[in-house]
Amino acid sequence: MNYNKIVIEQKLKDFLQEDCMYFDVSSKVIPENAQTSAKIIAKSTGYVSGLEILKILFKILNLSANFLKEDGEEVSEGDIILELKGNIRDILLGERTGLNLITHMSAITSTARKFVKLIKDSGKNVKIACTRKTIPGMRIFEKMAAELGQADVHRFGLDDMILLKDSHLRYYKGDVGKLLKDMKKKASFTKKIEIEVEKVEDALIAAKNGADIIMLDNFSPDMVEDAINLLKNNNIRDKVIIEVSGGINPENIVDYLLSEPDLISSGVLTQFPSEQVDFSLRFD
Repeated sequence: MNYNKIVIEQKLKDFLQEDCMYFDVSSKVIPENAQTSAKIIAKSTGYVSGLEILKILFKILNLSANFLKEDGEEVSEGDIILELKGNIRDILLGERTGLNLITHMSAITSTARKFVKLIKDSGKNVKIACTRKTIPGMRIFEKMAAELGQADVHRFGLDDMILLKDSHLRYYKGDVGKLLKDMKKKASFTKKIEIEVEKVEDALIAAKNGADIIMLDNFSPDMVEDAINLLKNNNIRDKVIIEVSGGINPENIVDYLLSEPDLISSGVLTQFPSEQVDFSLRFD
């Protein structure tokens, strides 16, 4: 994956510094040049991710690593993920940072795969996407994990695309048409415009006023069906992308798939991943 390695390396250095500002006082009893080998082992079943991140981490720490699994690969309890060789103190310095990252990222990847399977089993052609509901400082890792789980990463930040939310609409006193017309005057031709609507009839207004993407926010499945049928009846459904968002989880996603929106986004992927995957590092 083509994520900026310079950004990742700097973040990893910051994480290492957060965990050990000056000296690992617990390692004083270990000779400075002592060498060893170790393994990272899966303690549960799921999809592993974050291995490309660990390659960068171990390079920073001058550790030699042999990876036996690849990002996005399914793993079972007891599987050896990688083998490590190097200075004991350096392994201990990076142990917790590395395990924290792959545990969190693998949970996101595994949860994304669960959503993808539910959609596939339904027979509907709908994408699942994560959101900007990420832990500050962790977005690049969480987006990467979602993508490894076959989810769409949606936008990375406020400068990616235009997304007019309920706050913008309230400032315009609910006038969807005027908000879109004013935004189109300000927007670069390079930016798509998405607008979040909370009423069925506003979906049609948004489509007629040039929205590229319409987010049906906190709609019930019946409201989603009503909005999509309204667009179809006005011969405008195929001219916009329909995104459904708000309170969607593995337990209710099938209900939202029935009307076949183009995209379902869920903060669950990064905020509350349902599929937990655990790992441990063991010295040989």
